[in-house]
Amino acid sequence: MTHTLLHQVLVSGLVVPVGLAETAEQRSSTGTGAWLGDDTWIRADLVVFRKEQADPSLRYVRGVPLLAVEVTSDASREPDLGDKMRLYERFGVPSYWVVDVKGDEPELLVYELSDDGRYAEEARVTWGRSCTVTRPFPIEIAPDKIFRRLPRRPAPRRPMTVTDQIQAEWLQTGHTGPDLPHSEDPILIDVFGRRWPTGAEKVELWDGCPVFYGDWDERDVEIAERAYPGRVVRLDQPPGEPGTMTILPGPSGS
Repeated sequence: MTHTLLHQVLVSGLVVPVGLAETAEQRSSTGTGAWLGDDTWIRADLVVFRKEQADPSLRYVRGVPLLAVEVTSDASREPDLGDKMRLYERFGVPSYWVVDVKGDEPELLVYELSDDGRYAEEARVTWGRSCTVTRPFPIEIAPDKIFRRLPRRPAPRRPMTVTDQIQAEWLQTGHTGPDLPHSEDPILIDVFGRRWPTGAEKVELWDGCPVFYGDWDERDVEIAERAYPGRVVRLDQPPGEPGTMTILPGPSGS
């Protein structure tokens, strides 16, 4: 089993128990973008939200979801447990779960916003154990039951191609969008959605900075520098290793 398929299996394993647990006023969706602000678009593996937050096509959620769930990969583990978690925290996402895939038996980490607006680890549920949480709904979490059909020992991961629904819609309509803003200014969603590398595992926008998940090296940096002239392209890990490539604003006067 490839890493891509393993990721899909893990996300799919959560769909039924989460769907059964949600209330009549809630909805859940996989691979859906959360539009947190004009300069911030997060694509969670699974989100739970109030039904009035969804746009008619269910292609994105407006505002802060009730729960965001991320399944880690080699490229996403560090941000999922670091910068991305802090971004969810800053925007006030009440509940955040991470399915941490390391070894044969994934564990599920549950974080809840505390009174000081910071995430507190409510549970770390390892294989063979379970716990019950109450936000955003009562649900028993037991990784060995949720993922009981999980095959062992996935094959090495291969690069994935972005098939984001919104990008596909824009391409089908021939809508190329506005020009890039000045290199010192943040990139907003209307521009961001039309410029990203096709080899990315996942693409997001953090505070006006595009973030690409995948395996990147110096050649990708050169391509990104041409695509985003005047901006700073940062590899967030050694070249050639899985992780993220971030496009930062350029220096003043560039």
